[in-house]
Amino acid sequence: MKILIVDKDPAVARELASRVAALGVGECHPAGSAEEAVDILHRVKGLDLLVTDVVMEGTDGFTLREAMAGGFPALKTIFMSEYDLSDYADRVGGMPVLAKPVGEEALEAAVRDTVGDVAAAVPVAAPKVAAAAPKAVASTPKVVAASASPVTPAPKVAAVPPVPKAVPAAPKAVPVASNHPMPAPKAVAAVPKASAAPSAAPKAVPMAGNPAVAAPKVAAAAPKAVAAGAKPAAAVREHALPPDELVGTTVGNYAIEAKIDENANGGIYRAVQTNMARKVRFYSLSAANAADPARIKRFLSNASVKANVKHPSVLAVFEAGEGNGTYFYACEFVPSRSLEEIAAAGGKIEPGTALAVLERTADVMAYFGREKIQHNRLKPSLVLLDAKQSPRIANIAAHDPDTTPAVADEMRELAQWLAPIVPDQPHAPAVRGLLGQVGEGSIPSWPALAQAAKEAMPKAAPKDAYKLEARERAAIKSLEEAKKRQQRNMIVTMATSLTLLLLSFVAVWYFIFREPPVKNFNTMIEIPAGEFIYQDGEKVNLPAFWIDEYEVTIGEYAKFLEWAQANPGKLKELEHPDMPAGKSHVPVDWADQDLQGGLMNGYYSRARKWRKYKAAALDVNSPVFALDWFDAYTFAEWKGRRLPTEQEWEKAARGTDGRIYPWGNELDPKLVSSGADRDVDPEKGGDIDGYRAWSPVDAIGGDVSPYGVKGMAGNVSEWTGTWAPHPEFGDKVPVIRGGNWFNPDVDVRRRKVIFLPFDQDVSLGFRTVSDTAPVKKE
Repeated sequence: MKILIVDKDPAVARELASRVAALGVGECHPAGSAEEAVDILHRVKGLDLLVTDVVMEGTDGFTLREAMAGGFPALKTIFMSEYDLSDYADRVGGMPVLAKPVGEEALEAAVRDTVGDVAAAVPVAAPKVAAAAPKAVASTPKVVAASASPVTPAPKVAAVPPVPKAVPAAPKAVPVASNHPMPAPKAVAAVPKASAAPSAAPKAVPMAGNPAVAAPKVAAAAPKAVAAGAKPAAAVREHALPPDELVGTTVGNYAIEAKIDENANGGIYRAVQTNMARKVRFYSLSAANAADPARIKRFLSNASVKANVKHPSVLAVFEAGEGNGTYFYACEFVPSRSLEEIAAAGGKIEPGTALAVLERTADVMAYFGREKIQHNRLKPSLVLLDAKQSPRIANIAAHDPDTTPAVADEMRELAQWLAPIVPDQPHAPAVRGLLGQVGEGSIPSWPALAQAAKEAMPKAAPKDAYKLEARERAAIKSLEEAKKRQQRNMIVTMATSLTLLLLSFVAVWYFIFREPPVKNFNTMIEIPAGEFIYQDGEKVNLPAFWIDEYEVTIGEYAKFLEWAQANPGKLKELEHPDMPAGKSHVPVDWADQDLQGGLMNGYYSRARKWRKYKAAALDVNSPVFALDWFDAYTFAEWKGRRLPTEQEWEKAARGTDGRIYPWGNELDPKLVSSGADRDVDPEKGGDIDGYRAWSPVDAIGGDVSPYGVKGMAGNVSEWTGTWAPHPEFGDKVPVIRGGNWFNPDVDVRRRKVIFLPFDQDVSLGFRTVSDTAPVKKE
């Protein structure tokens, strides 16, 4: 059996390869990058098991695995990551995931569960670890994991914890971020069978079905010593305040266990989401605040903004709603202690942990700035350390922040919080020096601080270097000499090999990686003046108008974003007066994200380069999605047009004879891109219309209205310019019309009044209209 271990730290890769080789399961090869991995693959001519880090520079473990699986269909994989990968369940595909740093027991259990128990294998005299390979001549394409996927339907849970009282009807949920899921994998990775596993965190099933990557049972590492006389940070514990009227009750699907904190809005609780069998942090709006409709709106608006934050270090918000008269939102629960709690208890954190806090916090704050996400002031109570002393940041995003703090002030305050809790240990001078620079204001920005903290982190030496026996050293030396001889022998044929390799890469690029052309979909269809049947029989008379033949595409929206970036002053003139100040027009998950450890490509890059996103086909001629009403409004203004009223939209879709579908009154799923063939398995679906999710706007020819308007029954639902009262809280919100790829209901009379104007969804796009005939270009 041939095994490849890939980690962005070559020393870690060698250490893990040594551990796996000691199990006697086969030949192990360490690689410190994707380029090295590809080079090794060329040499060993085969691969049975890939153990890979997920976030690396230049590429990511998901893409590396997908590329290698093309040549080795039976390839088994174990992923490693310091991040929560529950939003990437479709790319994990049910394979095991190990939390970094990887413990010996967890690694052994995962390998044995993946390749089978090899206890009966003939023992080897010494671990067989191949030397790290030189960098490959041709590097792999720079592609990385997609950003966070939208939520998916909940998988069945074997057992649900008992709740104190009978569970009432599910709360009336106000949608936050995406409500429609991407297809989820068939199964969740099983927890490796460790021989002796300590107690683990509570089992969690992810929100609305993003199958969580099962956490491997990792033996707790012994705490590192702190300086003499310094009091170490206490272990993470779940503290509780005196109970109030909500503790012991059930709000919708949430059984309230304990009150753990309080803020200006109301109580904060530890709760169990009973229909998902997971612990959550439950934020409530107090009865006094709920008496004010403006406070309710602000509370839910802030929850919606928080839910759109997609950063691995920020606590995720799952759902907002109202149950039993209590307004709430629920977010990720991570047992942790804040910097404030550690300082109050006289605790200390290691210098390495302090650097990690600086780097991770700065990375989060840089993300907020880059994405133009407004946020409340950063406080020591909001910077958390989990059970592994890994930093997490509370979700401070806000639609209407309490204050707008200056970056320099927030950076200086962060340094002030950390300075008293860093003990005198090795590497402490580097930490104190960096804190001093922050305090003096010599580090100008959050990205600069993140980079400085990353560079100051101590570099780990190979932990297994001293274990190398003389036999192992001789074997490695012999292998290196053999490689040198092989390289000398290959010089003669190198030119031919390189030529063939170059031709292969050109062919692969042309047939796989070349970008699809952006088609011109600027045609508009005239809808003549006159009467039509609206909804269930009402006759409405409308003047003539022109409507886009197709939904606005990814390629068209990219041109708008390019113009907007180059013309910020003119852009402001087009924006709606009620749009929140500073809001970006970049859709959720559209942009590439420069995260710690590497670039994460957004859906625009994937549509251009790979024509695939979240296991579904996607290219630049597919409809743009995951953008809010203000984005659609501003694009329409940029085009010199507007959003259609819902009556205009319905007339363009139905014609004048009151038909149910654009093509008539008989449902035929083959004519429309709908959810009739959607499957929770990402490798299935699309059996009826040919697409698992979005289709190019001109791909399905049956969804055509009497006037010739395409795609109104399916593909994506569409924002309109009509506003109507929200059924829950009364304020007016935009009306959404049309079916979509996720929902099998494609009746064009269907109208939805559920989304706030700044919500986004993976099945929601738009088209535009004009009151005058478009100018024809020669």
